[in-house]
Amino acid sequence: MVVVAQSLGAFAGPLVAEQVGAALLVLLAPMVPAPGETAGEWWENTGHAEAVADLVERYGPMSEWTQDAFDVVFLHDVDPDVARAAERFNGAPGRGMFAEPWPHESWPDVPTRVLCPRGDRLFPWDFQARVVRERLGLDIDEMAGGHLPMLSRPAELARRLVELRTEQEA
Repeated sequence: MVVVAQSLGAFAGPLVAEQVGAALLVLLAPMVPAPGETAGEWWENTGHAEAVADLVERYGPMSEWTQDAFDVVFLHDVDPDVARAAERFNGAPGRGMFAEPWPHESWPDVPTRVLCPRGDRLFPWDFQARVVRERLGLDIDEMAGGHLPMLSRPAELARRLVELRTEQEA
């Protein structure tokens, strides 16, 4: 079994992967948690605002972003018809997601790969590479696209996931 955890899902994915005995955990454009850290603390702890200073200057803090800002950051490479079809799944995560500390004292003993889209505007490449290296000691694998490759590049994402699993088996 391979567990794929996207963005905020990186707070839950490692726990699931460990519990089910996954052969591989793939973090996709992840918010990699530190022990005891909440998802709410993650933003400041990683220096995210500095990494996206141009977006903060243009749109203000994320808590004040309008739909236009979200479209520019999250949906810039998503076909408008796909974005409209996916709207029914939109919504802010529950507040508890941002308040509960990540429960492990270290990363679970699950083989882990990190896949990051090169054009991710929310988590720029250099920012992702630094956070992943600091927190997991790993390099990141890349693919094209923005923060939501499951919407913008589903076939390429599927191909990359299969490649990562094949590499893991070898």
